Amino acid sequence: MEQAPQYPYRGDGWERQIYPMPSFPLLNVTDVDRSSRWYQDTLGFADVFTMRNHDGTALLAHLRWCTYADVLLTSTRTPIERARGLGIALNFATVSADDVAEQARAAGATILDGPVDRPWNARDVTIADPDGYRLVFTAPQPHVLGGERPSLDDVMKRVRDSGPPR
Repeated sequence: MEQAPQYPYRGDGWERQIYPMPSFPLLNVTDVDRSSRWYQDTLGFADVFTMRNHDGTALLAHLRWCTYADVLLTSTRTPIERARGLGIALNFATVSADDVAEQARAAGATILDGPVDRPWNARDVTIADPDGYRLVFTAPQPHVLGGERPSLDDVMKRVRDSGPPR
């Protein structure tokens, strides 16, 4: 039996805990219910709560990847003609970028990049949500999880020598 991937900051009650959020992304989406289901079914986000109109239409969905990694989805009031989130990617910590990529690919998600190793000891995968927002799931590289911790000087040298990120 395959074991579910482990995520940081998912202690007991993580999916329903209410706490002050000093910062969070609010994404304008075409269809709140469709996007909320996609985030839950494709990536494993939890639905903290969904606010609905008197006719049952979702107005706002509060989703959570793990504690302090919340996303709010709201419907657009007017059509958005241009690509969404240009120049911005939302980053989420995970234990395995490969597991997230495999789960997303199996659900038919669009993988934009990766999984790929980065010179700063991270391995990440970039996935497009249904509205085109870029979601990056970042994990420590396997050698870091295995206990090998390079010095900050070694990491910075590797970053400088690698050039700009793709």
